[in-house]
Amino acid sequence: MVTNLAMWSSLRILRAGAAIARPAWSSIPRILYANYATVSTVRIGNLVPAQPKKQRKRLGRGDGSDRGGTSTRGNKGQKGRAGNGKPKPGFEGGQMPLIRLIPKRGFVNSHKQTFAPVNLDRLQFWIDQGRIDPSQPITVKELYESRCIHQIHDGVKLLGDGSKHLTTPIHIVVSRASQSAIKAVEAAGGSIVCRYYNALSLRAQVKPHKWLLKNKPLPQFADPVSKRDLLWYSSPNHRGYLALRDAQRRAADKADSA
Repeated sequence: MVTNLAMWSSLRILRAGAAIARPAWSSIPRILYANYATVSTVRIGNLVPAQPKKQRKRLGRGDGSDRGGTSTRGNKGQKGRAGNGKPKPGFEGGQMPLIRLIPKRGFVNSHKQTFAPVNLDRLQFWIDQGRIDPSQPITVKELYESRCIHQIHDGVKLLGDGSKHLTTPIHIVVSRASQSAIKAVEAAGGSIVCRYYNALSLRAQVKPHKWLLKNKPLPQFADPVSKRDLLWYSSPNHRGYLALRDAQRRAADKADSA
């Protein structure tokens, strides 16, 4: 009995000494210490990718995997074949499909050209607001940068709507122009030239910085290839640039011969 009392008294002394010699960090609450320990152990070296929420279904790995043999497809049948038994779109069980029964109607014209329209009254309004300088030649670049047009497509076509509002003489270069627009521009004392642009030259005309930043020369303007474009841009009535080039060449030859 004395031995037990002595043992209990010695344990009390040891516990009291341990409480006195307890370090400062032991006073931190257990919850905060757990959070601190968890955050402090995160390092770049122990980062792992998140595990997938759903494991991939592995088929054909033997009978012991419960997905071997027929790979959960059953025995024979249409759904047990390759392709999961799904026919091609338009298959109607062997009869003549509707897509072949009815003849084709309509087509997509690969030669169709879409031009961004610009009316004369809108152009005069842009000049009055100071967005476009009429003393300089107006090209596709000026029209696009001033937001007179928002899309270019295959070029710009000048239309004669609001021709009575055009009072400023302008010198403009566009892809196409209507006859009413040509008459209104020339009646105001200006000039108009219709120029052919392909996709590359049109992009270089609008965004030349893409070539200048790479220290590359701008691509040269391309001439039309199709017969329709050649006839259109060679016509003086349309103010085509090819007709203007021929007129300048004939004038130069005449001056040399004189």
